[in-house]
Amino acid sequence: MELRASLSKIEEMKERIEELESVLRNCEIQIEYLETNEDCQNEQLHHLQNQVRNKDHIMGEVVVQIREVVDHL
Repeated sequence: MELRASLSKIEEMKERIEELESVLRNCEIQIEYLETNEDCQNEQLHHLQNQVRNKDHIMGEVVVQIREVVDHL
């Protein structure tokens, strides 16, 4: 009887280990997804920052040209 109880407990523990391994795999997949998503978001951020810098530069040039026109008037 004690042997059967021990075997039953071992089987329960094996099932629990399988469940925990599955949860761990799912967490690892989610972490991988989030890291990939973070990389993508960082790329987009850098792209947008470059666009803002380019537009700031263009606006600066426009202001200089407007001042030159005003000076000539």
